[in-house]
Amino acid sequence: MPLALPPIVTGISPIEGVPGTKVTIRGENFGNRPEDLIGLTICGVDCLMTAEWKTSNKIIARSGAGNGKGDIIVTTLHGSRGTSTVQFKGYQETMGPLKESAVWVDETIFLNMAFGRKRPMSPTSVLQDDPLGLSVEGNDQKVLEEDLEEMFPGYSGDLTSVKFSPEWFLLENHLSTSFEDLRAGLSCLRRKVEAQKEGQISFLKANVGSVIEQLDTLQELKCKFESDIQEYGRNSTQLLEKSIIECKEEADKLFEDVLQRKDRADGTRNALNVLHRFRFLLYLPVNIERHIQKGDYDVVINDFARAKSLFGDTQVPLFRRFYSEVEKRIEDLQSVLGEQLIRMPSSLEHQKKIIRNLHHLETPGDPAWQCLSAQHEYILHLLMSVRDAHLNREMADHDLGSGGGKTNTGGTGGPRHATPAAKYNKIMMSSVGEWQATAPVRVLMVEEICEVLSTNFPDMWKLSQAYFGGELLPPTAQVDHFKHPRCKDMILELLDVFSGVMRGAIMPLSLHPDGQNFRKYHVWPEVSLDQITSWLPQVLRHVRGCYNTLLTLDLPNDALDVVKELIFDLRVHCLTSLFQQTVEHLRNLHTREKWQLEVDDENGGCTQLPHICENVIVECAQLVRETVLDTSHRETSLVDHPTVRRDILTLIHNVIVAFAQSLEKLSLRDPDEDFGDCHVSENAPGIEAQLLITLSNCAFMRRSILPRLSDSLVRASYPQDEVKEAVKQASRTYRELQDRLFEAYLEERVDPIIGMIERSMYLGHYDWEKVDHPPTDVRTYVKEILINITHVHAEVVGVWPGLVGGLVGRVVEGVGEEMSRLIACVGKWSKYGILQAHTDLAALTAVLRNHISSAASASFQEAIEMLPKLSAAEERVKEEVLQGFRSKMRFLLACFLELEPLSDCTITHSLA
Repeated sequence: MPLALPPIVTGISPIEGVPGTKVTIRGENFGNRPEDLIGLTICGVDCLMTAEWKTSNKIIARSGAGNGKGDIIVTTLHGSRGTSTVQFKGYQETMGPLKESAVWVDETIFLNMAFGRKRPMSPTSVLQDDPLGLSVEGNDQKVLEEDLEEMFPGYSGDLTSVKFSPEWFLLENHLSTSFEDLRAGLSCLRRKVEAQKEGQISFLKANVGSVIEQLDTLQELKCKFESDIQEYGRNSTQLLEKSIIECKEEADKLFEDVLQRKDRADGTRNALNVLHRFRFLLYLPVNIERHIQKGDYDVVINDFARAKSLFGDTQVPLFRRFYSEVEKRIEDLQSVLGEQLIRMPSSLEHQKKIIRNLHHLETPGDPAWQCLSAQHEYILHLLMSVRDAHLNREMADHDLGSGGGKTNTGGTGGPRHATPAAKYNKIMMSSVGEWQATAPVRVLMVEEICEVLSTNFPDMWKLSQAYFGGELLPPTAQVDHFKHPRCKDMILELLDVFSGVMRGAIMPLSLHPDGQNFRKYHVWPEVSLDQITSWLPQVLRHVRGCYNTLLTLDLPNDALDVVKELIFDLRVHCLTSLFQQTVEHLRNLHTREKWQLEVDDENGGCTQLPHICENVIVECAQLVRETVLDTSHRETSLVDHPTVRRDILTLIHNVIVAFAQSLEKLSLRDPDEDFGDCHVSENAPGIEAQLLITLSNCAFMRRSILPRLSDSLVRASYPQDEVKEAVKQASRTYRELQDRLFEAYLEERVDPIIGMIERSMYLGHYDWEKVDHPPTDVRTYVKEILINITHVHAEVVGVWPGLVGGLVGRVVEGVGEEMSRLIACVGKWSKYGILQAHTDLAALTAVLRNHISSAASASFQEAIEMLPKLSAAEERVKEEVLQGFRSKMRFLLACFLELEPLSDCTITHSLA
């Protein structure tokens, strides 16, 4: 231990006194405890036995038998011998007439308070009259006492002192007295001495009678003594002694019983006095038991400490016996406190109190480490028991056929078509009773396990911090730093178990198949996505709450990283699951189609289905942003993680494309396939109208919904590049679907129109070779073709006017190809048959001229070229017939005049 500064005495009170005077010593560096004071001298006399250490700046002691002035020297354990800036004056007390004394005091002296000083500073002021008989009035000159001590060391001016110095006396009292006065005083002193001698003789003369009487009395005593010797001999005292002994024996016989009773009474009285005096120790075993039963352990500890200090080293057998009983009771108390220490649950303050009590009782071992280990085992047991209890419950439900979840879809009891966001909102608005009744078993387990860890783990961590901080160790004990790694392992084990239980219940795929804990945690039965996904945000909320509790404890990073990685994986799992559930919901959205068309002049017609799809996707994205993407304290940002960004791109693409799959199920389903879950509306139109409406919905998605979705997702903090790419890929998917729907609609519409041409052309066994009269009108099959095309036009205009040009152009292509085929199949022509065919083709090409593509034009041209050319007269007849046809069919032809012509003679149906 380093040396301390030497002690310094800077003040005393009082500054003088007789031996035994109580002196208060003040100064610096007197030590930090009483044991540091190892020496104290006052005026060269050792006063350590009477010294009482108060503080590092104060000591109280009693002065010794030192005379004169001297230093006060303090010696400490670490500061060695000190110094003093003040001195104490010690003097011997002078006896006076009013002072109690065991010896005779001459009463001729008197108290002269004014002699030598103006006031009495010490008992030295008690003096006789001036032996010289001189007055000291006007004698103001004085010699300092310090100077006198230097001139006459070891002497004094006190007349009663054995070391009286006349020079001191004269210098102190008669410094200004003249020599003549001093000679006169000497003469006076001599007369006083002579007078005292003459006074003794005068005393005897005045009392001569009394002296003679005393001599006569002594003579009588001598005679009496000589007579007794003659009568009893020189050993007369032996006879007297014998007589006294005989008298005593007789007296003892007379009072033996009384004395015995007195001895017994004295013995009983002494025993009672012992019981009364040492009742603390004698009653202590019983008192300890009573206080242990009441739980007053502090009282027991204080009593034991007192008994140990008083009787710990006693050699009295009785006291040793009772003290051993006390020690047995203390051992029982140690066992009781040890059991309470490892009994869980218990509050942190209660545990600390028990640990301190065990230290005060000097219990062997390390109670704090035992408590820490017990708390670790308790939390570990709680985590696994909660997991096992809920696992058994779910296994029982699984065996009963409920699949480990609740009977209602998604565990929310909501409607069949509830979106993930709607299910989550219903969960958040449910009461505690509804929560307990509808939540899946593993979700309830997550809530309880998070509560277990948040409640118990902080106490364990604080206990470990107090332990390694030395707070829970005895004053003489040192922290065992070798236990640091073991404590860290216990902390990590608890968090690993917490993470493993969570992953096994919520994210079993996140457990590594080759890991040692895979079989330990991968024990839950498989459940459908719909049963657990709606509860994942709630699960994430519970785990985040637990993580926030751990953040307040200042845990090491490797411990926090366990829960941080769990939250990251849980957020990714929640993100993926919510989007997947939304995908499943959108894939089944076709079951909600009511075929109620809403026509917009700008965007054409569509049903509510695209708007429902948009709302579902936006609600899902908003829910994911609020519960998953928004980063809490010390969490990794998902949108900044490259792998998660790629996953977000895929998920957004899948959720948008899911509606395309629903549209495909709605209109391109196999007629032979069972679609019992489609719930086709009673107001559903024909297959052709369904295809057309679906085609319009698909186009509306590409034209309006996808741009709006892109903007909404970007505003919701989703990565812009990934959103744009996902929407772009989804747009290609909708384009492909639109093409397939267009071809399907054409198949449904064009084939019947083309198929009726040949049947209507040869209706009534019509033969081009046998036509024997000039044509008067266009044949019926031409009018029927135009009427059918008009029907397609009307159907398309009612749904999507922008599609009319492309659809009519494709129908015209089919009509052109069929007409070319039919003309090529005619073997022989009559004169008027050729004219009729030219007239029919001219009528078709004239009416459909704005919608004839290059392919259709080539087909019609090929058909015309296969016919013989007409003469000028036949041309006039053809024009007359066409003129009449235009007049009669002007209302039908007006439909085709309102159609927009095809641009660049191409057929298109896709929207820009």
